[in-house]
Amino acid sequence: QGSRPTAPRPLLIACRPRHFSRALTHAMLSTEDDVYLTRHGARIDKEDSGWLAKAGHRRADDPHLSAGGELGARELAAKLLEVHGEEPIAHIVCSPFLRCVQTAQPVAEALGLPIKVEPGICEILTTFPPGFLDTPELAEDCPSVDGSYEPVVRREQLRQEQGDGEAARRAASAASAVRGQLQGRILFVGHGASCLGIAEAFGGDDYIGYTSLTRFSRSAGLGWAVVGAFGDVSHLSDQLTAKRSAF
Repeated sequence: QGSRPTAPRPLLIACRPRHFSRALTHAMLSTEDDVYLTRHGARIDKEDSGWLAKAGHRRADDPHLSAGGELGARELAAKLLEVHGEEPIAHIVCSPFLRCVQTAQPVAEALGLPIKVEPGICEILTTFPPGFLDTPELAEDCPSVDGSYEPVVRREQLRQEQGDGEAARRAASAASAVRGQLQGRILFVGHGASCLGIAEAFGGDDYIGYTSLTRFSRSAGLGWAVVGAFGDVSHLSDQLTAKRSAF
């Protein structure tokens, strides 16, 4: 007679909680060198074609946040305050364009951190020279701006760009240099193309949406990797606009 077939042994992994691997990965990758990345909030020029006539300046490439963008910035600040309570962020590094500084301002207030203005992660420079304000001028209206920070890329070192690829490469290089110079966790606040480059420098590979949040961490032997959701918008009330902006 043939032997009776034995029942397959149950896989023990099936008894683990569904979040087990994610929690383990989070614990393994959490370091003091972590990088957080966000993009500025929704911009006024996408909603109001006559914004520049009302803005009180002539910087057509430097629109401010819309009301929705300001709300997104406040919601981002609330989320980052939670993050900061568990794993303190040490630096906020921000593009000099007004929409980014306005996004960073409520975060800086919530976390009690200054804003380091870094031209190296600014918007794609199809309009040249760029119209962003210098740091002392930004500090007049945004009290959290750090006037003592020395950027890795100065305004006079910037060059005109023709596509997202050029801006992404410039921002990736600048963000990598910043990461090498500063100690502790960093939040970068950038734009579509510059955030693409920053993401690529730290283990990502795509665009992110308005006031989304992505975390990157570095592990010995594994390099940089995304931790959790890429371009997370779960903290936002208007998630659809954020998702649609991710290009």
